[in-house]
Amino acid sequence: METVLELDKEDLGLGRDAEPDIVEDLKTELLLPVAERDRHLLVCPESSRGRPCKAELSGVRSSYMYVRKHRGPDGKVRLRAAHLPTAYEMTSEERDIHKATKDFLARTAQSAGLDVLVEKASKFRASRPDVTIVGAGGVSLGCEAQFYNASPSTVLRRSRAHAEAALTANWVTHDDRFHLIDRANWMLINKLPWRVIADADDLPLVGGYRVLVEWRCEESAERPCPYGGLKEKTGCGQMHLQWDTPQRASDEGTGWTSFMGSGKRVTVGQILVGAATGGVAPLFVRSRKDRRSGSHLWVPVKDRDKWAGYREVDPPTFEETTEPDDELHFSGRDADTTCQFGEKTWHPSAPLKRRGIDSVELTITVDNPRPSLVRASVPIQRTEEPPVLARRVAPSIPLPAPGICEIGAPKCGKVARLYPGGWRCEQHRPGALSA
Repeated sequence: METVLELDKEDLGLGRDAEPDIVEDLKTELLLPVAERDRHLLVCPESSRGRPCKAELSGVRSSYMYVRKHRGPDGKVRLRAAHLPTAYEMTSEERDIHKATKDFLARTAQSAGLDVLVEKASKFRASRPDVTIVGAGGVSLGCEAQFYNASPSTVLRRSRAHAEAALTANWVTHDDRFHLIDRANWMLINKLPWRVIADADDLPLVGGYRVLVEWRCEESAERPCPYGGLKEKTGCGQMHLQWDTPQRASDEGTGWTSFMGSGKRVTVGQILVGAATGGVAPLFVRSRKDRRSGSHLWVPVKDRDKWAGYREVDPPTFEETTEPDDELHFSGRDADTTCQFGEKTWHPSAPLKRRGIDSVELTITVDNPRPSLVRASVPIQRTEEPPVLARRVAPSIPLPAPGICEIGAPKCGKVARLYPGGWRCEQHRPGALSA
């Protein structure tokens, strides 16, 4: 028996007599990947009535269909049907950037003496990362270079497969609007031509890594109270711990003025090698509203240990969650049962919101600055300074305190001012004629 499904109706056109549970189960089944259901389950209404299907006549699409979520120009998410096949084909530019990034990740790890595998399946073939970096005192990484917006289900499925293969998923991208952000550990880089990535010794890391800042919230504090209002100026008198960007944290005690900061940046290579050698760790900070979702961070190990003294640390489950902006909208309109393949019915989606920048869930307040020794749900690996493996060495995290001249090896060490090129003393400041 064939049934016409009306995707703009909440009951899918099944009528008032349809059981709500059956309708919800059907919606779930409709959104399954084609590989997990009968390919012939959905067919174009024209073809089902024995009429020619425009998609089939085109020679590039079939009469069989799939259902996806589509965000319209008004920002609302609706169910929409499209003809198979569904595979996304990368552009030539995306392929070049993808290859250059894979090569960069591999040579960065190799230069530190780490074992690297490129596009090799795990032992039980559960996962096949773009680049696998074998841990040496830290975690083993399953790195994915991602430069188009993969669906949330794809990100979660692949991240879960990496976890089952004892790998920490690490997605590298240049767009913080992509669904991968905060669905697994991630590293955000600048949008660069592939040739720049191919020739780079290292790349600035502009997202995905945080350091833990702890301060007494008083009127004299450099940071405002996260509760806002009057307390933002007077302080609430309590201790706050917050996961913050290293750029902002590096200005503490030296005239901190903004959320952007102006301190020395970290790089992809530093954090990548630090994670594999034990100086940097993955951390999942659960949302207070939905424990299946939260923030995925790369953090210094000692900061992770301090956080675990205050708050339970659990591994991520990589379960799909429905965010408020992803709730389905149904207009109630009757379905158009003609084949619309090739017609100009497509409208651009509303721009996606940036992800991974909200610090509200990344702040806790305590009365006592001494951590209560709460047992973490996952074992905390306490390590000393990461070992030196080769030419590239994972740095001590967080970065050295500002105010000291960084020129020379060993560093100069004199009292310094902050210049665009870093901390410099009077002798080594830009334009100075040093002996």
